Amino acid sequence: MAEKISGFGRVGLDVGQARGRTVARPDKAGEGGASARAGQARDAVEIGDVAARLKAAEARLADVPDVDRGRVEALRQRIESGEYRPDASRIAQKLLRLERELA
Repeated sequence: MAEKISGFGRVGLDVGQARGRTVARPDKAGEGGASARAGQARDAVEIGDVAARLKAAEARLADVPDVDRGRVEALRQRIESGEYRPDASRIAQKLLRLERELA
């Protein structure tokens, strides 16, 4: 059975009345002692030794290059000389393992 989008024909459906309703909210003073205690509590942040060590490690990592140029050049020379022989079965095994881990 098809109904018209206009909304007419459905009994008890009056969207206009729902727009004018207000929602009663509980009084904050009556919520109990939890909010009163929360207002008196102070927040504190402590940066310990771990944070300092993480910051130092981050600074050291910033100095490490993204690409190991020496390793890239060594591989380039092996490829150009014909010395580099990739192991197809080893590559396939690693690809399959990666696929399983991602699934």
